[in-house]
Amino acid sequence: MNDYATRDESYFEQVALGKIPGRKMMYAMGERESMSVIASGEDIWRGNELSPAPTDDAVIPIPAASGEQMTVVSESANDAAVGTGIQQIEIEYLDANGDEQEEIITLNGTTPVNTVATDIRFVNDMYAVAIGTGGVAAGNIKIYKTGTVGDVYNMIYIGGNKSLVPSRMVPAGKVLYLDGWHAEEAQDKRVAIKIRSTDMHGVIRSGIFCFKDTVYMRKTSSGFLPLNYAIPAFSIVKVSGWSDQASAEASCSWRGVLIDN
Repeated sequence: MNDYATRDESYFEQVALGKIPGRKMMYAMGERESMSVIASGEDIWRGNELSPAPTDDAVIPIPAASGEQMTVVSESANDAAVGTGIQQIEIEYLDANGDEQEEIITLNGTTPVNTVATDIRFVNDMYAVAIGTGGVAAGNIKIYKTGTVGDVYNMIYIGGNKSLVPSRMVPAGKVLYLDGWHAEEAQDKRVAIKIRSTDMHGVIRSGIFCFKDTVYMRKTSSGFLPLNYAIPAFSIVKVSGWSDQASAEASCSWRGVLIDN
C-alpha cells in the first residue's frame, strides 16, 4: 500500500498541494561567497561576483514603488535564444499595485533585453524556462533598472538555472506567515546571519529592515529554525550577514505561507 496515500498530510503539505484555498507557499534561498567585514552587513546574494559590479553589491536596491521597466542581460553570449546556456527566463514580479505578475524573456547573450512591463515594483524570483545543451547559465544573468546598470535587483549565478536571492515582497491583499528559516557558514569564519523585514507589529517601516531572528555561525548549519511572524503586504523579507573575518561563505533559506486577506 502507498504510505503517502494513507498517512495524514501536514498543513504545509496541504498548502503546497493547493488543497487549501487562498493559501500558497513562498520560498526563498540565497548564497554569498567572499564576504567582507562591513559594519552595516551584506545581503546574502552573489552580487559581489557580477561584472561589472553593482553600485553597491552589499545591499540589494529597492525599485521605485511606482514601478520601473527593467533590463536583463548575461555575461555570456551563450545565454541566448539559440545558445547552449539559458535561452529564456521567467520573472515573477509585483506590479505597481502590488499584484503578482509574470513575464517570459528571451535572452540575447551580452546584448541587454528590456522587459515589456514598465511597472515592476519588485522582482520576487527569476528562473530558466528554456535551456540549451549546457542546461544551466553560461554566465551570470542579471536584471537591473533600465538605463541604470548599477541598480541590480536579482540575478542567476553562472552554472545555475534559478535565482539565489532570498529577498521577497509580500503581494497586495496578502499576509505572509513566516514559518521558519535556515543558515549556514562554510569557511570556519564567524558570521552573524539575520532574517529581516520592513515591518514591525504589522506596520510597514519603509526602508528599515527590522531583525526577526539571528544566529551566529562558524562552519556549521543552524538546521531549521521555527518562526511565527505575520508579515504584512508590501513588506520585504531578506537575509543579511555580518562577518567577523573576510572570505566567509554563507547560505540561507526561508519559507512561509501567503494567505489571502
